[in-house]
Amino acid sequence: MKRRLISPKQLLAGLLLSALISSAALGEPGQAKLAIIIDDLGYNLRAGLRTIALPGAYTLALLPSTPHTLALAQAGAAEGKELMLHAPMANTAGLALGPGALTESMSRAEFTASLRHSLEQLPGIKGVNNHMGSALTPLPRPMGWVMTEAAKRDLYFVDSRTTASSRAYEVASAYGLASAQRDVFLDHERDRAHIATQLKRAIAIAQHKGQAIAIGHPYPETLDVLEQAEPLLRAAKVSLVPASQLVRKQTPGAQACLLPPVMLRRPLTANAPVFASKKWWVLRYLMPSGYERKTPVEKHDINTRS
Repeated sequence: MKRRLISPKQLLAGLLLSALISSAALGEPGQAKLAIIIDDLGYNLRAGLRTIALPGAYTLALLPSTPHTLALAQAGAAEGKELMLHAPMANTAGLALGPGALTESMSRAEFTASLRHSLEQLPGIKGVNNHMGSALTPLPRPMGWVMTEAAKRDLYFVDSRTTASSRAYEVASAYGLASAQRDVFLDHERDRAHIATQLKRAIAIAQHKGQAIAIGHPYPETLDVLEQAEPLLRAAKVSLVPASQLVRKQTPGAQACLLPPVMLRRPLTANAPVFASKKWWVLRYLMPSGYERKTPVEKHDINTRS
């Protein structure tokens, strides 16, 4: 039987078809992805429902034991939104934490009991991030207690990075959790123009890195901007995805050690590096800012009851 030779054109066409089929099966793997987490949900019902109504795969971070936590969790789940526990953690400013507080002065038994109570209120959650936490997230030991409980429930952890000295992401990675840290705070300033600029910055980081995580709050100004975000994301070819799609586990060998010695490195500082490259200004623009400073800045004005 005579063997049929394949021409170069046929070979090229076959390779292109194969690539297109693979791309379709994987859902355009090259497209940039952005997760937007909305923190501090639970006290204000109207703001929470407006957040849930946002078009797209926003991730909802719910405070424990608030008047509307359970109602908003149920409404969010019904709308297909991903849910997280927004765990209140001690801050250096002495601001009140509310129910579910986790502090450095607690014994491990007290700490674990408080965290478990918060986790058990929200059976549908996929992950955890920190509410405030400038006093707690730099401490590997209590953060290890957080990761132990999260690992038992197969939850991911996102470090909100409310202080530049946070070790939470490092500890989560060392404990084998799927984890990530935020890139941008959208509404450190409650101004629509600033929030729109921060959203564009998050999109730019996603385009540059392939993915980014932004955190916002259910402020009217933030929701005004996000309700109009869909065309901007579409034009930038950036997909809005749940936070669970952007967390990852460290692969073996990616860290120096999975045991406590990895925690003994000096804390990160907020000193900006000097770039020799002529593109230093681009890199500086893409680096996290907002809360990235030596003096922690805490958010505390969202808990208005309505």
